[in-house]
Amino acid sequence: MALASELTLKQLQDFHNIDRLAYTRLVIGLGFDLFPSMKIVAFWNFLERRGFKHFVKNLQQLPDPLLFSLAKEAIMFLHCLYLSTQEIFPRVHRDFPVTSKLVGQHISLAYLLKNRECAKRMIEDFVEDVCRLAFCDIVLTRLARKKSSKSNSALQCQTPHGGKMQQKVATVTKDKASVGSEDRTLFMTFSRGHPVINQDLHGFIVRKFGECVEAIYMDKSPLPLFACVVLKSLSDMSMILGGKKLVKFFINGKQVRARRFVSKSVEQSRCTTARATGIPERRLSSFC
Repeated sequence: MALASELTLKQLQDFHNIDRLAYTRLVIGLGFDLFPSMKIVAFWNFLERRGFKHFVKNLQQLPDPLLFSLAKEAIMFLHCLYLSTQEIFPRVHRDFPVTSKLVGQHISLAYLLKNRECAKRMIEDFVEDVCRLAFCDIVLTRLARKKSSKSNSALQCQTPHGGKMQQKVATVTKDKASVGSEDRTLFMTFSRGHPVINQDLHGFIVRKFGECVEAIYMDKSPLPLFACVVLKSLSDMSMILGGKKLVKFFINGKQVRARRFVSKSVEQSRCTTARATGIPERRLSSFC
């Protein structure tokens, strides 16, 4: 039985060899995060199914700086995929120049979002049915490298065009810095008497959404009622909330509710949180 399972996995990996090469370049060569990179490859396969044949094969010819730009365009699309219609409207005419050049025709966000629900389903199915299995060994390789060299930059890339890549990395870092941590924070509440500990909360998010957690701050009460989870990017926020104001999860059988953290000032955020969750304001003062 074990041999059959291994053979099935090998067949899957062989069939998706081109996808594996693309994923390897993203997470090993360019240092993109593991789970978002699965969605990037899934998006590229979505383009193939939309009629752009051999898209993933053709992108293998791109040098690292262009592949980096292509991946960032994919991330932009994935971010918009989970926004509300009102949030998408200002971006609807956004172009994807590298993607357009690769397929030989003009591609805009409006074109890609003609059937949002279908796109979501196809991308999510590809991640679940293909990426999580076919890329498992690449994930382990990346984790092993990260463990042995924690000081490496997440977007470091060895490339003959290093100067251009370093400039792009600096731009990405600057963009992230311009987004305050409060704008990247989830406010997660627990059912009274049924708290979730830090480790379980972190483990659940990483398993379900990838390495997107920057920090977790727990309510310091004996029985915590809430936690603030700082994410690495706004796209992680959109991915988790899926365009909804409030989502519910079950962690070890305990219900957890998550929404975007709203704060105009420390006092206003405490009042807003108290009204929304029913947590007395004095309890919020124990949070740090």
